[in-house]
Amino acid sequence: MNEKTMKEQLQAELTNLQSIVDEVKLQMHLGAKEAQDNIRPHLEELELELSQVKKKWDQFEKNSGGAWEDIQTGLRKSLKSMQQAFDKAKKHFPEQDK
Repeated sequence: MNEKTMKEQLQAELTNLQSIVDEVKLQMHLGAKEAQDNIRPHLEELELELSQVKKKWDQFEKNSGGAWEDIQTGLRKSLKSMQQAFDKAKKHFPEQDK
């Protein structure tokens, strides 16, 4: 995969993860106090992960050549970790009517 394609894919994933954090915040706001207390630690983890992903993205944007492959690996790990944190938080969302 070339650098341009990888940047586009990673930017899309970063945008998606920002949406996930926003969804967790919304669910926490809408939920009862108990649900908020259950979701809060997961939201804090997600926000920390998102901050780290954004820092790695900035590095990715600033570097060129062979360094981008190393940064890409770290960024992918952070994105995966964020998705896992979201999955844990989602278990505490109030049930939605289907």
